[in-house]
Amino acid sequence: MTWDILGKSSRGERPTQQGDGTTAQEKYRTAFQQCTFLWNSLPEACPVVEPDPPTSSKESVWAAKLEHGVVCSYYDLFLRCCIKFALANDGAMPTDECFPCEYECDCTNISIGYTTQGMQVNEGQTLTVEGGVDGCVYAWGLVGGGTLSGEEGGSVVYTAPATNPNCESNAVVSLSVGGAQCDSLYISINAETRILPVVRIFTYLSHSDVIEGKPTHNTGECGDHYIMIFNQYYNVSWYDCSGALYSSCGCARQGSGDEFTNDDNDYCYCYPDDMPEAMEIINNVSEFWYQCGLGSSSANEYMAANPYDNRRAAQIESGCCPMQLL
Repeated sequence: MTWDILGKSSRGERPTQQGDGTTAQEKYRTAFQQCTFLWNSLPEACPVVEPDPPTSSKESVWAAKLEHGVVCSYYDLFLRCCIKFALANDGAMPTDECFPCEYECDCTNISIGYTTQGMQVNEGQTLTVEGGVDGCVYAWGLVGGGTLSGEEGGSVVYTAPATNPNCESNAVVSLSVGGAQCDSLYISINAETRILPVVRIFTYLSHSDVIEGKPTHNTGECGDHYIMIFNQYYNVSWYDCSGALYSSCGCARQGSGDEFTNDDNDYCYCYPDDMPEAMEIINNVSEFWYQCGLGSSSANEYMAANPYDNRRAAQIESGCCPMQLL
């Protein structure tokens, strides 16, 4: 493009109004030029499938002009919005900030409604479109074992396969609209009939017991409120191959002088300000547990191991597939 066009008026030479202009004008002219390029690149109508990133279209700008009754052309309407956006965002161009394409049939608030993620072989359950919009066509897909009763609709019935050796037929059901995937549901299929504890889940319980006061030996930094003894409680749950709860057990760790004193044997943790630090100390204690059949790992180590898989190879081969291990 040529920038050095000059013209003359009856009053003499007139400086060009093209090009980058002055320093103050440059950002406005750059934004105008880029917004013009963006306008020329817009689709005439909104794409059938919502694109990523989203976009505007000349059709959506025209609709906005009619809706608001503005006098200017829809080209000017778009450029005004685009330039304002560019100036406010260091020259960046809008995607759908200026009169975006609207899609009623999109994934907004759409999810799969289900009863359980743990099923038995040959069992069925109804899956539904949660948050669906009337008139939209929702598509279902399946990877893995089993069958769906249909490919489209507001609900389908998923039927689990008859076998699931090595859990290789666990299923993933997907829900889409307009070519965009909205949600997916993972389902474990159990074929083992024996009731055996195979998965352990270790959790912190919210309550704890604290004995606080002013012991004889202290640092003098906590007034009358030192943490002297602290009991933290936990829960250990075992689940069988179907994912059902097999057993539950409570256990505790206690911290006292050894954990809450310094090298001079002075108590040094204030109550309640230092409770998070005290809890972390307790959770990292590694010694034998006398409850729940645990070993000598710390609570944090047991938490990090969730879910703990205690299945034998023969159980996996037979189709012991609890949903906790999805």
